[in-house]
Amino acid sequence: MVSRRSRAGRPSPSDSATIWEVGKELLGGDGNTWHVSVDVRGVKRWKKGYGTLSALEAVEESRKLREDTDTLIKDHTDTDTMTTTDVEHEGLGALFGDADDPEPAEEPTPEEAVEILEKDTVMSKLRGSVNVPEEFKFADQITFYTMLRNIFRGKNILVTGPSGCGKSSLGKILADITGKGYYSFNFGDTMNPSAKLLGDTKYNKEDGTWFKPSRFVKAIQDDSFIMLDEVTRDRTGDLANILMPVLDGQKYLALDESEDSDSVEVSPMAFFYATANIGREYLGASHDLDRAWKDRFTGGIYELDYLPPDKEKELIKIRNPQLDDDIADKVVDFAKRVRDLYKSDELTTAVSTRMCLAVSELCVDGMSLIDALKHTCLPFYPVQGGDDTERVRVVQVIQSMGD
Repeated sequence: MVSRRSRAGRPSPSDSATIWEVGKELLGGDGNTWHVSVDVRGVKRWKKGYGTLSALEAVEESRKLREDTDTLIKDHTDTDTMTTTDVEHEGLGALFGDADDPEPAEEPTPEEAVEILEKDTVMSKLRGSVNVPEEFKFADQITFYTMLRNIFRGKNILVTGPSGCGKSSLGKILADITGKGYYSFNFGDTMNPSAKLLGDTKYNKEDGTWFKPSRFVKAIQDDSFIMLDEVTRDRTGDLANILMPVLDGQKYLALDESEDSDSVEVSPMAFFYATANIGREYLGASHDLDRAWKDRFTGGIYELDYLPPDKEKELIKIRNPQLDDDIADKVVDFAKRVRDLYKSDELTTAVSTRMCLAVSELCVDGMSLIDALKHTCLPFYPVQGGDDTERVRVVQVIQSMGD
C-alpha cells in the first residue's frame, strides 16, 4: 500500500497523485481544481484544471505518446546529416524539466521509482536527444556524453592529449551544442597574466585614468563556455594562481590584492573547459599539472589520444568528401606507422590528426600524396647537429606510401 506523503504548502493537492485513479479531481493548496494525469513516462502527476479524458483514454494517450516519442528519437538518431542537436538554440536546459507542469519534480516513492524508465536519466536523455557530431569522431562515444553531462551539472573538465588530436575543436563543438557563449583564453600567448584575467589601467586626456576589466571578467559573469587552452604553457604559474578561487567552491575573482579589493562573483552558469599538452616534445610546457589545479576539475580529466585508423579515416572523408578512398587509407596508414615509431621512442614527435587533414586537403587540390606528406610532415623532423636519423626514418615511411 502506498503511504500518503505530506505536501503541505504546495499549489497541488497534498495527496500524492499515485494513490488516485487517473482523472481524479481534488482541490489544490492554491484553491484551484487539479486532476490526476499520466506523463509520457507513465508516472501519475497532478495537473491543474479539470480532466477532459477518462482514465482509460488517458492511459491510451500516454501509451501512444510514448511510442511517438520513441519513434522520434529513433528517427533523430538515424539522421546522417545531423551534426548538432534539435535544441541547439536553447542549450541543454531544454532537455530537462516540463514547462507545462507547474509543480516541481516530486521525490519518487519506491513504487514510482520502479516505473521510471532508463531513458529518464540525464545520460539517457542526452543519448536520446543529442547526436554525436559528424565533424568530430570519438574512439568511445561515452566520452562525448559524459562531457555533456558534466556541462549540464556545472562540473569543470580538463582534457589532455597530444597536439592536433582535437582538444580545442571539441571544446568549440561542445559550446555550440550546449548553446553557451564561447570564450577562449590561450595560456601560451600571455605576456601579462594579471591584465589577461583581471584587466588593465587605461588613460586618456578626456577621462583621465580608469580601470578597464578584461574579457575574462565579462565571461565569468555570463552563461558561458570558457576554454582555458594549453594551460601547461603558463610558465610563470601566475594564471593558475589567479584562477584557483575561480575554479573551486569560492567562485570569485579578486581584481587586486588590497584588503578592500573588489571581487567578481562567478556565475553558476559559467563552465570551464581546460586543455593541456603533456609530454616530452612540448617545449615551454610543464610536464605535469599541479595536484591542486587538477582537483579543481571535478568533472574529471579526460586523456584523449589519436583516433583509431577506421575512425580517423571517417573524419578525413567527412572533412574532404572528394578524397579517394585509397588516398585516405594511405594517409591513415602513414600516421599509424609514424605514431608506432614515436611510441617505441624512435621519433620525438608523432603525426597529428591535424597534419592528416592538411595532407588530405592538399591531395584534393591536386598535389601528389608523396609531395603532400613531405610538405606537411618533414618540417617536424629537422636535421639537428648533423643527426638526420629521424628525418630519414620518416622519409622512408613516406616513400613506402607510393608502393
